[in-house]
Amino acid sequence: MQESQCPVSDLAKRAAIGALSGLAGTTAIWLAQSATKKWLPQASEPMRVEPGEYIVNRAHKLIPARHWKYIPRSAEKTAAMGSSFLYGGFFGALYGVLRPRQSSTVLDGMVLGLTCWAAGYLGWLPAAGILPPIWKQKPAQIAGPIAQHAIYGVAAAEAYDLIEQNV
Repeated sequence: MQESQCPVSDLAKRAAIGALSGLAGTTAIWLAQSATKKWLPQASEPMRVEPGEYIVNRAHKLIPARHWKYIPRSAEKTAAMGSSFLYGGFFGALYGVLRPRQSSTVLDGMVLGLTCWAAGYLGWLPAAGILPPIWKQKPAQIAGPIAQHAIYGVAAAEAYDLIEQNV
């Protein structure tokens, strides 16, 4: 059986392309979030702490206190920033595995972005105390992140198609 015909290698290839496309989508959402904070600050989510910082702080608690002094602040900042790319890459990989063969890139991207938004903004972010539940937010604070995640999803879906056509 040729490698291209092996279902496992096809699945791994789709997941890898999806992960790469998720990184592209994460870059797009970072740009959208930066633009929102600059030009439409009222549409930014009311985060109590950045999710990446939260994750690093939680990981910090797993390390014995005597070792903390050996972890440079720059490494913690890099890990915090990198966590959003891991998150975006993870959702991109899921997209790659689950995406239909013949589909609408824009529609698929919107579904991807809204799924990613829902997992965070309706799920783990409020559960962790990082973000108030949406019923305690203003409409603009809900709409802004939804639009940003739609940008993430469409960018990731477009990147997937572009990468897939060139590998």
